[in-house]
Amino acid sequence: MPLILLWVGLALLLGCVAAGNGRSFWGWFMLGLIIDPILAGLLYWLICKD
Repeated sequence: MPLILLWVGLALLLGCVAAGNGRSFWGWFMLGLIIDPILAGLLYWLICKD
């Protein structure tokens, strides 16, 4: 149970960070749920770094 909460929490954090930078909250949140949120965060960092 704690692992699921951590997974969803990290996906939620990724969605919030993405939304703060003008990206889709729901898109990045769902990507974080489908694949590993840490892996999705690395992908976000690679795609969206300025």
